[in-house]
Amino acid sequence: MPITSSLNSYFVGPMGALIMSFISMSIVFLVIIGLMLVMKATGKLAASFDKKTIEGK
Repeated sequence: MPITSSLNSYFVGPMGALIMSFISMSIVFLVIIGLMLVMKATGKLAASFDKKTIEGK
């Protein structure tokens, strides 16, 4: 197996395009899932603070 001098030689042709699209869509969905988890955690945190302020009155 020859030693490749650069990484872009792996992503050549239709198969390379499919690999790059899979990588990019995976990153997009991981970011969306991460943002969803941050929103869920923020919502639960805000709800816990609301319960504490209602109980305190």
